[in-house]
Amino acid sequence: MSTRLGIELVLDPAFTARVCRTRNIVCGQYGSWAAEMHLLRMSVVGYFQCADTAVDLLVQGTARLAAESRKRSPQFSIEYRGVATDPGADGNTIYLDFQPTDPNHPLMALQGEAMTLIEGSPGAVPPPDDKDFHPKINLMEHAGLPPTVMADASDFAKGVAVDVGVPDAARAWRLVLLRYHSEAAGEDWSVGGWATDLRWEYLSSHVL
Repeated sequence: MSTRLGIELVLDPAFTARVCRTRNIVCGQYGSWAAEMHLLRMSVVGYFQCADTAVDLLVQGTARLAAESRKRSPQFSIEYRGVATDPGADGNTIYLDFQPTDPNHPLMALQGEAMTLIEGSPGAVPPPDDKDFHPKINLMEHAGLPPTVMADASDFAKGVAVDVGVPDAARAWRLVLLRYHSEAAGEDWSVGGWATDLRWEYLSSHVL
């Protein structure tokens, strides 16, 4: 069994409900279910390794981060900037884009503090691919679609998001710490091997 932790942002329930409906339609239309293996959330710090001895420190640390965020900007708002496609090696990720234009946005501050927490926790190993934080929620990933079909899927996702009525902004609701388990992922969690058997458990949840 391969295990990783993640620090995630859960958005307000009304926004989450619209996005969940959008994702279900897109995944169903193109037969791609990897995105639906996750709970609907925004990754703050993606899959990272952590020794059992460090978990309690991270639970306490995420509680502190949430408290500091509440003081700084309670239930801060995140602007939804539209549906986008990742041109990376996978080439098959369609997502809702939340990239703030302000580098001092409360979300960016929260993510920086979360990375500092992990880096300062003995037994926790920061993920290798979180140097350039890009806030997003995946609608489809690891789909393996031909380029022409991928272009169709991107247009389809944009139309569905409009029709479902994904709001222009979402409110931060909870900061959660989760532990993920997968037999299929092995030791490389970057290639979507987890998509066949991913499961998770909540370690903590804190009001934002």
